[in-house]
Amino acid sequence: MVSRDTIVHIASVTIGLFVLALVEYTGIGPETGPAPVAVFLLFYGLVLGGAHFYLALRGDDGMIPVESRWRYVATLVVLLAAGAAIFYGGGRAIATIPLDSLGYIVLVVTLVAYLLTESMSGYRASRQG
Repeated sequence: MVSRDTIVHIASVTIGLFVLALVEYTGIGPETGPAPVAVFLLFYGLVLGGAHFYLALRGDDGMIPVESRWRYVATLVVLLAAGAAIFYGGGRAIATIPLDSLGYIVLVVTLVAYLLTESMSGYRASRQG
């Protein structure tokens, strides 16, 4: 039997592919301007986080606790935003720190914090049960 999580993930990926097909069909121009980054963020946001976001909003535990889903979605948003900042940053700087270097620092710190948080949460859950 197919789980609810699987059905929601399949729907999320299907919507993401529909967005790509719609962009291609309408000729919005993903080759020029800011469109490629917006399409990238929308597609990967839907594919990687859409199902978790939907299930977290509904409060469905399923196979993953709701708190973990929210942490995953928050991490994904930060990673996608940092990626966009790196892409758009170019040669810009904040104070004397290049924006792309700052973006990479945010990426690494976010990933390490996410892994530590999820590890500690999993450890606590295993100790309680």
